[in-house]
Order: sequence, then structure tokens, then C-alpha cells
Amino acid sequence: MKLLRFVWAYLPPHRPQYVASVLLAGLEGLLAAAPPLAVGLGLMQLAEGQAGIAGILPYAAACFLAVVLRIFVVQRAWKLGYRAGNHASERIRSRIVDHMRRVPLGTLSGRWTPARLATLITEDGRWINETSSFYLVRFLNGLVATAVLLGAAAWLEPVAALAILAALGGGVAAMIAVKPVLSRFIRLRNDMIAEATLRVGEYADGIAVFRAFGRSGAAQKDFRAAVDALHDKTLAMAPRLIPLQQAGAALISLAAPLAILLVAGLQLAGLRQADPVAVIPALFLTLAAAATFSAGVLKTLLPMELGVRAEQNISAFLGTAPLAGKRSDFSTDLDVEFDKVSFRYAPGKPEAVSDVSFEARKGTVTAIAGPSGAGKSTLVSLLLRFHDLSAGQIRLGDVDVIEADPAAVQARISLVSQDVHLFRDTLRANLLLGDPEASGARLMEAVRAARLDDLVAALPQGLDTMLGDTGRTLSGGERQRVAIARALLKDAPVIVLDEATSAMDPLSESAIQKAVAALEDGRTVIVIAHRLRTVADADEIIVFDRGRVRARGRHADLLASDGLYARLWSAQEQAAGWRLR
Repeated sequence: MKLLRFVWAYLPPHRPQYVASVLLAGLEGLLAAAPPLAVGLGLMQLAEGQAGIAGILPYAAACFLAVVLRIFVVQRAWKLGYRAGNHASERIRSRIVDHMRRVPLGTLSGRWTPARLATLITEDGRWINETSSFYLVRFLNGLVATAVLLGAAAWLEPVAALAILAALGGGVAAMIAVKPVLSRFIRLRNDMIAEATLRVGEYADGIAVFRAFGRSGAAQKDFRAAVDALHDKTLAMAPRLIPLQQAGAALISLAAPLAILLVAGLQLAGLRQADPVAVIPALFLTLAAAATFSAGVLKTLLPMELGVRAEQNISAFLGTAPLAGKRSDFSTDLDVEFDKVSFRYAPGKPEAVSDVSFEARKGTVTAIAGPSGAGKSTLVSLLLRFHDLSAGQIRLGDVDVIEADPAAVQARISLVSQDVHLFRDTLRANLLLGDPEASGARLMEAVRAARLDDLVAALPQGLDTMLGDTGRTLSGGERQRVAIARALLKDAPVIVLDEATSAMDPLSESAIQKAVAALEDGRTVIVIAHRLRTVADADEIIVFDRGRVRARGRHADLLASDGLYARLWSAQEQAAGWRLR
């Protein structure tokens, strides 16, 4: 089974325990078959009319002993299987998270949205765990017990065994018939769970906006619509699924009546004479085999199908092509060079950047300016290998980033973005993302340089204060200062500032610029700027518009050329003097 091969790959070093749990499941199946077998043999003794209480007691004792041993075996099998399955599912989840780091962002923003990935890790990960560690044990012991009881019935009365096989065959055929409908339902269910998860996230992230515009009710309505769709689809599919599933159980329950009809019919027709001593226990074993198959095998097929679907979903994501490259042999002087770089976000879409060439040298500040939507942030994404370019080259030092390990590229670049993401954790933990090994003294140095010391003093537990989801308990300027402190701790040779002080007041911005200036010494600095005053002293300004480089030079030269940069500067100067009245 493909699901088992998939889980097996993630089991080391717990494979021996997993194999032991499977073998114990088989032993449990034998023990589950023992009581019906003992009862059947006891019935034979009674049918012969020779057994007293003393003759029946061994069979009763065998039933009791089998039940006691089964309790022990079940506990051991599930303990080993659960431990091994848990280990495998956690490794699978870790593999998903690691793969998320390596695939292009375009992949994550397309089919594999955050909500879908959350479903992949939680819902699909859960079914991989439960199927491999719990339902598989039930399935195996049900299969073994059914096979033993079927063999015993065939030994006592072959006609009864034929009746069992016919009934079981009908039940399996019914399950095969229902499988396409079941698979479609599971697929729709997963998609709807992902949609509901997305709506919850949207409502939580945008609750302040919804309230400000009096739209919190509408947001709740969208979430409720997603939940109702899942509820309605489940109810709509139930009338089709339940009869088909019950058809299988109903056909299997016909095993004993069918056995009686066959045995009686053949005897009445004179085709076969049944042994009256063997036929009664054979019919009893027929009934036991049918009940065991229905409870131990048939009822596990739906969870097993959920596990199969989970494996397909996870394998599909893990099969998406990651960003290639393994080099990490960067030189110490990490200049950045764009050489005729072009990129489009999807086939058939216009190029976001086209034929872009420029250099950012170590020890200099290179600014990229231009109107909104010009493609400035796309250049940052390409440099960090969030996407791979369509044409041209980006060199970090003497290494083409396409040939480099994406993690190695990102380790050498400190990004301070205008969109700062903070995690639901302490302020300390959020800061230490820059360098988890940083000492307390170095951490406080970064806090002071980023002008966060007043905030730390005001928080109830200082650095150990928990931040809300996405850091919403902090202001925009405070979040940007946290991002700058991270960059100070990371101490990477290349620094990219993407409108890093846009949410700060003028006094904080001036202080932060001094802190950032300390980073510039001996490093390569690229600044994405909307407010041109912040980059007027840059060593070179690249003027960008509609994905292309339109001009380049120092501030004074660009103003004198009376081009796009001069017009942007003039517009911003006029806007700076704007007031309400």
C-alpha cells in the first residue's frame, strides 16, 4: 500500500517498534478469533452429547485467557504503533515546513495558500498519524481474525465458508462502488476546511479594520457562509454515502443466513449430507467471521481512505519543485550585481521587471526609487530568492544566486521591510530571530540602537512580554524598530531596507537612521525608498519605473536632469507642505 510505503520512509529509527506493533496486531487477530473458536469447539462437544461441565470448562477458560492476553497485546501494539506513528507524522510535518522554505513564494501564494498549508499540516497530518498508528492496527487484527474464523468454518463445513466468501465479496464490491463518491467527498471536505480556516484568519487579522468600518458582521457572515457550505455539503452527500456504506454491511450480515440456506438446500436436494455435529459450530463461526470483518475491517475503510487522501495531498505538495542550488562558497566581499534581469510572476503575465542591470558595491548605499508599483520590491524578492528570475543573472559576490542554496543566500542578507511580521511569542523571542545565540549584553545593545529601550521599560514584563498575533499590540513604528533590531543582531554583510522607517515619527526616524548608518560601514546596503529625502545622500540612486531602470546617479545630478526623479521630488516637496486648511 502506497500509504504504508510513505509512512515507512519517515519511521527511522522507530521501524523495529512499528514492525513489532504490526506483528502484535496480527497476534491480536489470532486472540480475537480464539473465543469464537473455543465456543465453536464447545458446541461440537455439546452436539455430540458426551461433554459435561468438566469437559466444557477448558473452552471457557480458553475464552477468558484469550481476552486477558488480548488486552495486554492490544495495549502493547497500540503503544508501539502510536509512538512510531507519532514520530513519522512529526517528521512529515517537519518536512512540509522545510519544503515551504524551499519552494518559490509564487507556489505558496497560488494553489498552496496559507490556509491550505495549515490544513495540510493539521488535518492531513492528523489522519496520517491516526491511520498509520491506530486504524491500521484495527484493520490488520480484523483481517487476521476473519481469515482464522473463515478457515475454521471451512474445515468444519466448506459450504458455510463459501457463504462467508460470497457475503464478504459483496460487501467489498459495495465499498469499491462507493469509493469514487467517498474520494470526491473527502476532497471537497478538505477544500472547505481550508476555506473556513482562511476566513477565520482573515477575520482575526482584520478585526480592527472590520470594526472601524462597521463590517465585523459582514466578516462573520463570510466565515459563517464557509462553515455552512461545509455543513450543507456534508448533509447533501450523506444520503448517497450512508446507503452505499450500509449496503456493504448489509451484504456481509447475510453470511450466516446464506450459509444456512446453502447447507439446507444442498441437503434437501440430496447433493450433500451435512454433518449435524459440525454444521452448528460452522454456522456460529460464519456469524462470528461476518461480525469481525464488518467491525474490524469494513468500519476502518473510511478512516483508511482519509489517510490515503492525506498522503496524496502531502505528496503533491512535497512534489512541487523547490528552488535549486547548493553553493554556499561566498567570498567575503559581497557586492550585489543585477545583470539584464527579467521576471514575470506567471506565464502569460507581463514582466514585473525587464532587462534590469545595476551594481551595489560593498561599503556603499544604493537606493532604488520610483513610483508605487514600479517593481522595486520585486527586485528584493529576486535577490532573496523568494522567486527565481526568468532571465539574466543576479550575483552575490562571485556566486550566481541561482546556483546558491536559498538558505545560504538569505543568511547573508538582513531584510528590514515595511511589512513587519511578528510572532505570537515574547518580544525577546521575536528579537532573537536575528541571532538565537546572541548574548544578553548584545541583545540590549541592539535594543538601545533600535530605540526600543523605552518600549521595553514600559512593557509589563519587559523583553519577556507576550506579543499579540502578528504583533498587533505594538504600533507600526514599534514593529519596524523590532525589525531593525533583528537586522542589527543578524549582522549580515548585505542589508536591504525596504521603506524601513515608513511608520515612524520624525524624531524616531532620525534616531534610527543614525543606528542604521552604523551598519553601513563595510557592508553592502540597498535601500528601497518612497520618501526621497531618506536617500538623498545615497552613493547611487537607481530610478525605477514600470519594471525598468529609467535613470541612475546621485541626487543632485538626477534633479538637474529634470526627469522622472525630479518630478517625483517636486511632487513630494509639494505634498510635504499640504495641510487640511
